[in-house]
Amino acid sequence: MVTPYNYLSCRLAAVHSRHSNQYIKMSSQAEIARARIQQAYHDIGEPVFNAAEFTLIKVFIDHKAFDVIPDEGDIAVSELAAQIGGSEEVVDRICTFFISGKILKSTAPGRVAHTEKSRLYKFDQPTAWLYIHMFNNVFRSFAQMPDYFAKYGLASPQSASVTPLGLAHGYDNRPAYDIIVANKVVHKGFNEALRELGVMYSLKGVYDFSWMQDALASSSRPAIVDVGGSHGLALRDAVTNNRFIPAERCILYDLPQVIENTTKNVEKDQDEALQKVQKVGGSMFEPYPEAVQGALIYQFRRVLNDFPDEDVVRTFQTVRKAVAPDSRILIIEEMLNPKRIPMNVGLDICLMCAAGKRRNAAMFSELAARAGFRLNAEFQSVNGQFDDFGVLEFVVA
Repeated sequence: MVTPYNYLSCRLAAVHSRHSNQYIKMSSQAEIARARIQQAYHDIGEPVFNAAEFTLIKVFIDHKAFDVIPDEGDIAVSELAAQIGGSEEVVDRICTFFISGKILKSTAPGRVAHTEKSRLYKFDQPTAWLYIHMFNNVFRSFAQMPDYFAKYGLASPQSASVTPLGLAHGYDNRPAYDIIVANKVVHKGFNEALRELGVMYSLKGVYDFSWMQDALASSSRPAIVDVGGSHGLALRDAVTNNRFIPAERCILYDLPQVIENTTKNVEKDQDEALQKVQKVGGSMFEPYPEAVQGALIYQFRRVLNDFPDEDVVRTFQTVRKAVAPDSRILIIEEMLNPKRIPMNVGLDICLMCAAGKRRNAAMFSELAARAGFRLNAEFQSVNGQFDDFGVLEFVVA
C-alpha cells in the first residue's frame, strides 16, 4: 500500500536523483570547459609570452641593461633601474619576467645576475645586433601582415616598395632598403647583423675556383665582381682561400654609399686583402661601368633572395649585358630544400616582409632563363638543422 509519506519520499528521491545527475553532468561539462580553456591559454600563451620575451630583451638591449649587470656577482634591481634611467617598479617587473624564463637569475630578493644566455645580449655582442635587426625589420613587420594582406590581397609582395616592412615603418610606398638606410639605428643594426652573418657562408670546400687559373694567366680581365658585396667578406674569403686569385683584380660592386662606408672600415681595420680589392659604386639594376665588364665571375652572395621575382629577372638582364661569353654567374644563397629545414623556411617568411623569398635551383633557373642564362652546376652545403646554403653556377645559354 502506497501511503502519502511513501509517495512523497519517492518523489523527493527522484527529484534528488535527477538534480544529482544534472549536477554531475554540469560538473563534468565545467571540468571539460575548464580543461579546454586551460589548453587554449597554453596554446595561445606560449607564442604570446615568447613575443613578450623578444620585445623586452630588445628593450633591455636598447637601454644597455645587460651591460650594467656585472659579469660576475649581482646587482640590486633598484641600482639597475637607476643606472639605465628606468623606474624601479617597471625594471623589477621585467626582471621578474626574465627570472621566470631563465634569462636572468635571482641571487637574493631584489637582486639579479647574468646567465650564460643574458651575457649574449650585451650591446656589442653579435646576438644583440641580430636582435635589433630582427625586431626593427622583421618582428614589427609580422604585426603588419594582417593589414597588408587585407589591403593588397593574400599574395606575396610583388614590389620591394610596397611591403609589410614599409607599413611597419610608416610607409605605404617606399623601397625597403631605402627605409632601412634612412634610419641610422635601424641601418646600423642591419649592417652589423650582415657583418656577423657574413662569416658563415665560406665557399671553401663548396665551390672550386681552380678553373680560373688558366684564364687569369692569359688575360688581365677582372677575376671576380662581387655584386652587392657590402663589407667585402665574400671576396676576402675567395682570395684568402685561393692564393692564385689576385685581390687587385677583384671588384667590390655595390651602391656608392655602401662602397664609401666599406672603404672607411677597410682602412680603419687595415684589412690587407680588402685594401687591394677595387671598389666601384653602382647598382645591379643599372648598366655596369666599363671597369666592371667582362669578368670571369659575377658573384651574388645573399643578395637576390631579398628581392621579388621581377627584380631578380632585371638583375639577370642587366648583368647579361656586362658578361663575356665565358663568364660564370654564381648565386650563393640559402636554397629551399625538400627537407624543409625549420630555420630555412622560417627565414623565408621573414624575407616576405620585404618582398623577398627563398628559392631553389629550379626557381632561380626559370628566372635566369628569361635573361639568357642556363644552370651549369649546383653545389650544396647543408649545415644540420640550421641552414641549407648552396651555390648555383650559371653560364650564357
